[in-house]
Amino acid sequence: MATLSSAGIGSNLPIDDMISKLMAVESKPLQQLNVKEANFQSQISALGQVKGAMSAFQTAAQALQDSSKFNAIVASSSDEDYVKVTGSNTAGTGSYLLRVEQLAQSQKLATSTFASTTTAIGGGTLTFSFGTTSGASFALNPDKVPKSVTIPAGSTLTGIRDAVNKANIGVTASIVNDGSGNRLVYTSATGSKSTLKVESSDASLSAFAHDPAGTKLTEVQAAKDAKFELDGMMITKQSNTVSDAVDGLTFTLVKPHAVTDTPTGINVSRSSSGISKAIQDFVKAYNALEKTLDDVSKVDTSTTPAKGQKRNVPPLAGDASIRSIRNQIRTAFSAIQEVDGAYKRPAEIGLAFDKEGSLALDSTKLQKAIDSNPDDVLKLFGSVGTPTDSNIKFSAATGKTKTGDYAINLTAVLNGTKLGATVLPSSVAVASNTDFSVKINGDSSATLTLPAGTYTPAALASKLQDLINADSTLTTKGDKVTVAVDNAGKLLLTSAKTGTTSTVEVTGLSNVALNPSGNINLFDDGAGVAGADKVAGTIGGYAALADGNKLTGAAGTPVEGLSITVNGGTIGDRGTMEFTKGFAFALDGVLSSLLASKTGVIDAKTEGLNSTVKRIGEQRTRMTDRLTQTEARYRKQFTALDATVAQMQSTGNYLSQQLAALTKSS
Repeated sequence: MATLSSAGIGSNLPIDDMISKLMAVESKPLQQLNVKEANFQSQISALGQVKGAMSAFQTAAQALQDSSKFNAIVASSSDEDYVKVTGSNTAGTGSYLLRVEQLAQSQKLATSTFASTTTAIGGGTLTFSFGTTSGASFALNPDKVPKSVTIPAGSTLTGIRDAVNKANIGVTASIVNDGSGNRLVYTSATGSKSTLKVESSDASLSAFAHDPAGTKLTEVQAAKDAKFELDGMMITKQSNTVSDAVDGLTFTLVKPHAVTDTPTGINVSRSSSGISKAIQDFVKAYNALEKTLDDVSKVDTSTTPAKGQKRNVPPLAGDASIRSIRNQIRTAFSAIQEVDGAYKRPAEIGLAFDKEGSLALDSTKLQKAIDSNPDDVLKLFGSVGTPTDSNIKFSAATGKTKTGDYAINLTAVLNGTKLGATVLPSSVAVASNTDFSVKINGDSSATLTLPAGTYTPAALASKLQDLINADSTLTTKGDKVTVAVDNAGKLLLTSAKTGTTSTVEVTGLSNVALNPSGNINLFDDGAGVAGADKVAGTIGGYAALADGNKLTGAAGTPVEGLSITVNGGTIGDRGTMEFTKGFAFALDGVLSSLLASKTGVIDAKTEGLNSTVKRIGEQRTRMTDRLTQTEARYRKQFTALDATVAQMQSTGNYLSQQLAALTKSS
């Protein structure tokens, strides 16, 4: 019998339709599985939205940790035609009256005239020394090392000018034609301590040398110091840009006041714009997070669904992870911050939740807090490090830094130092001239003399510094020191050079006679502590990582991320750093925990859902395979049925034909 090529052809039964309906029933568990998978996928997507909103909120919270936003200083001048002012975060708030009496100006020296700028003159070396000129005397400025300029052989006037300018030594040269010929004009830096003495190594360059005590060039402009009156105090500076008159302020003197002119008012205030914007961005980010949490979890009961329809339910409705996120964040807002300030919670400075659950900012309350207690607002939000040593500054911290009071001990500093042997009394009466010498960075000074007299500690330090820095041998070598009184009241001599070749040695100040009687050891004889390529030491007893003049607490310690800057001083115990961190750090810690990879509530929930989706996929594969086998079985069975029915129909037709033939023949 011929084989059937299509189900139902032999029997005319609707076999494909019958199998399709049977398989639809068999496939219902698979459809339910797909619906279940889609639900889990929507939950995963919703958690991704929550994670994105939380990350944005964390970024806004971290912005509140930046202390510079709280300390921003705005300095203004009432008349910038006379003086301009800028301020840094170290400036204190207040106001000043400033009157410019005289602007600083450079000394200008002109040579005799030359007929041509292109005629060869000569070559050799020009050495420029900087100092103070008084009549025929010249006193070297210890803060400026003499500079030499090489003039190539056969140089022209133009070539000499270009060589001086290319050397970049703090002197500019120009050629001026005054109608009678060409003159080379030197222009020094501003101020009376930058007048020039110019020496030539070759006779061909003698016309370019200048000696106040001998052959002179023509002074076409005298050097002048800047002079101004600040709140009744007369101040003299070498430059019209003054950054060391008031801590944190830089004045730029523009022109002198006339006698009848009103002094210029300088106002220094603290700006709240930076922190206000940061808090407003923080509020916006939180409310965006809150909306996202509502979108993925809150069931809208404000409307009634149409008859026969189900209420729309978001993917994370009733999910415990959403409740956990909300609870932990709200707890951080309400927690008391032990920061030793006037404010303990964000609500106290105007940051609170309204009755709808949104975060709102009372700008008036915030501004009042900033105006009255700016440092305490900083303590509430950010991190504050308060060192006891004035030469150590707080740089930064992280969310992993623990609050505490940490001792600082240094085992290496950048500059070579020599610490005094004695805590100085309030008055040091030196009975007679005292000879001493120093060796700075390996270079020995001449014999120096500390004059007899009565000194305060600060005056004694200043006198020793002036004596050392005026030594010609050290000046020529570029060696320079600072002498100060440290926090303990001892003298501290520091080389300006950094690195391992920075050294200081003192001889002759170990037994200074006092008036009326007794002796004092200003410095023990011998070498001090050599400098290093980078600082080294511990913070809170924990090893710290060094980078230049910075130390940062190592990972895994309570001081992890605490960074300090060492701006001077010597090795040994350097006091303490009291560190506190406020709400922004605490909240950042909570958010970091919630967002942590694998262990955070979102990742843990997402990982669980992904595992479930994976199992559903495996289950669907098995179910699909089973359905394929079931359909194949149905088709085999129905094919056999089709063949049987077709055979029976064929037999029936044959019998019918035979009966019909018998009937006809009979």
